[in-house]
Amino acid sequence: KSFLVIEDLVEETGAACHDTTCEDAVEEERATEMPPLNTERSERIETVRKAQIDLVNEKQKLEDLGSAVSKLDQVTKETEETCQNEELGSEYLEAVRTLVKSMKN
Repeated sequence: KSFLVIEDLVEETGAACHDTTCEDAVEEERATEMPPLNTERSERIETVRKAQIDLVNEKQKLEDLGSAVSKLDQVTKETEETCQNEELGSEYLEAVRTLVKSMKN
């Protein structure tokens, strides 16, 4: 009789060991909750990618702007030099004009 009781217990525990009810419930819950999380993850990844592209574009604009500022500085320097030369020339011409006038008198 003990042998039969032990045999019944072995069968019951063997069936319990192979019961996948818990794993099935977890897998079903996971299958229900994962798609929205995956969708949100994909949306966030896309947002980050767009931000990276925008950042690269802005960096290029800044580099272009930096180049334009550098060119503007060069032109401004050249213009200042030209104006200084013009002023020196004007002062020289004014001195010559004054000399010529004084020679007329």
